[in-house]
Amino acid sequence: MGDSEGSVAALKRTLDTMPTCAPAILTMGSVEYLAGRSAAGRESFQSLLSLPKRTEDIRRIIDEAGTFLTRTGAYEDGMALYRTAVKRYPDAATLFQGLGYCAGKAGLHEEAVSASQRAVELEPDNQEMVNDLGWTLAEAGRLLEAREILERAVAMDPSDELARENLRLCKQRAAGGRIGKAGNAQAASRGPRTIRRKSAAHRRSP
Repeated sequence: MGDSEGSVAALKRTLDTMPTCAPAILTMGSVEYLAGRSAAGRESFQSLLSLPKRTEDIRRIIDEAGTFLTRTGAYEDGMALYRTAVKRYPDAATLFQGLGYCAGKAGLHEEAVSASQRAVELEPDNQEMVNDLGWTLAEAGRLLEAREILERAVAMDPSDELARENLRLCKQRAAGGRIGKAGNAQAASRGPRTIRRKSAAHRRSP
């Protein structure tokens, strides 16, 4: 507790002199959440969305805040952050990808599909985002579309074991089996740990 209070005090001193320092705001929000002060942490993370758009690395830092929330299981807070973020930065594929992940975890499959589709529209050559979209479609029960997208993901990178497994599971489900437990590449970086979806810098878990 003493360490947490000391960290918060040091961060407050930093923010007193540099109130728009995004990395310090990110760290402050993380410390507050970990100390059980989720309301204060939420306020810190939300304040990132009001910083000037020219703030250095602001999109990456917002995504790091969202990833922190999903890794700690705070999916509702993560979804709220990403929903606002994609309105402010409508050309940021990673933010749409984060929204898709959170919406999927909340069972909001159509919102997850919509966000994942937008991410692929913005970065059509991003194989991991294509795989994510395929898995999201499969979770939504849209198996014919999912198979087509997953076949595309495998063709883009035949060495991607996750995409190949997702395609196998999609075919299995279409044949009447259960979908299984592979998934999107974000899972290993955005969630509490296992294989599922997103880029090397963003592999999240279920």
